[in-house]
Parts: sequence; structure tokens; C-alpha cells
Amino acid sequence: MKFLTKFSRLTLASLFSLSLVSIALAETFSDLKGNVYKPEIEKATELKIITGFPNNTFRPNQPVTREQAVSMIIDAIQTIEPIDINEEPKSSVRPYLDVDKDRWSYPKIKWFQWNIDPQGSLTGNFRPTDEITRTELVGFLRTAAEFLKIQMGKSSYLTPMTEEIKFSDVSGYDSQLTIQMSAYCDVASPVNEKGSKFAPKKSASRAYTAAAIVRMLDCIQKDPK
Repeated sequence: MKFLTKFSRLTLASLFSLSLVSIALAETFSDLKGNVYKPEIEKATELKIITGFPNNTFRPNQPVTREQAVSMIIDAIQTIEPIDINEEPKSSVRPYLDVDKDRWSYPKIKWFQWNIDPQGSLTGNFRPTDEITRTELVGFLRTAAEFLKIQMGKSSYLTPMTEEIKFSDVSGYDSQLTIQMSAYCDVASPVNEKGSKFAPKKSASRAYTAAAIVRMLDCIQKDPK
């Protein structure tokens, strides 16, 4: 009985310690004061979708690369549904020409292509180190949300949950995409949540990327269909 009591205390102490570490990771960033995305950034770090830097900074305005975005999206998916990034493709898909097998992001990019973006690109390249634009990020999140809903036994339809936004600087296909995803819990939203501009070609920052991913996850949980 003494052993069990001691074990229980150790277990509780360990869990409490882990909780403190998680909270610390989210709340000790020195560069998030006044940041509009702070709540979502904290949740993203708690879910281990994104991390900060050793000097207790988050660098919210730093651009995100395409491979970093894919990595974060896959980590987000796994908070709801487990996946095997080493699984074999269910259909014939030509691997990207510019992602070497020894690259750190190769398994995730490969899985993402086979399951989320099977059409690939016209050039056959993924451009892993290029900064991802806000439009590209939202496009990835739309297909990821559809995939995740299907895995959860729901339809791929993304039920509008918030008022749609018709951004003043977006047109054509991008307009359809951003309007749809603005109505999906504000995954697509104005720059720094102000005004009517989406800045479609602007690089997605770490802050916005974290917020958009967390909003997608929250919306999927609320989506009734």
C-alpha cells in the first residue's frame, strides 16, 4: 500500500510537472505582448504543433516555409486522428522532384502529397524552403480540414460557422477560397485581424499560421455535418 501511495504521488507530481512545462512553453514568450494571436499561439504550443526558441521568444512575425507549414498541419491532424506518415500511397502519385529522401521533412511532405495534395504541382516541384503565402496556407488547411472530417466519419463539407468576409484585395479562385475559409471559424482573416485586406501573396507569419491551424481544429470539432 505504501508503494502504491508513493507511486501515485510520483505520478501526480510528474503530471503536474509536465503541465507546468506546457504552460511555461506557452506563457513565457517575451515577444507576444499585445499580439492578437496570443491565445491561439498558446494553444498551438500546448498541442505541440509549433514551438518557440531557446531564448523564450516565439518570433511571431517570422515567415513560415512550405515544409514547415506541412509539418505543423500534419502534427495538428494527429491531435485528433492518428496517422502513419510512413504508409504506402493508395494510388500512383509521382513524388516531388525537389524533396530528397534524406531531407527532414520528406516523410511528412510525401504523406501530405499522397493524402492531402495528390494533384501536386505543374512543375513537379514542392519548393520546400520557399515561404508559404497566406493563400497557399489557407488552401492547404481547406484540404486538410476536408481530409480530417472524412477520417472522423463526417462529410467533407465545411459548414459555414462564422460570417464570410469578401476581402478587398482578393479575386478569382483565391476569392472563393478565402471567402469559404473566412466562414470556417475565421481561418482566413484580415492581416492582423484588422481592415478588409487579406494580403494573399504575403508570406504567412508564424503567428498567423499557428492561429489559422488552431482555428481549423476548433471548427472541425464544432462542425455538425
